[in-house]
Amino acid sequence: MKKTMIYLEDDQFFLLKKVAASSKKRMSEIIREALSGYLKKKKERLDYFSLVGIAEGPVKGKTSEQAEKILREALK
Repeated sequence: MKKTMIYLEDDQFFLLKKVAASSKKRMSEIIREALSGYLKKKKERLDYFSLVGIAEGPVKGKTSEQAEKILREALK
């Protein structure tokens, strides 16, 4: 786990604090849960294959023929 710092609006902070107290969870746990849900939705919408062909490969390489293999390796 990595430590980070975020800035919240006053109303976000106080509402988060209330939710944490009522659910008996730490504010950081609630933030991680919310962020995980947000990132999961974003990940489902990402179209990794739209990246194919946007860059030049090696001069004598076969990047276009190996694009699917390269993407699978990158996404592991």
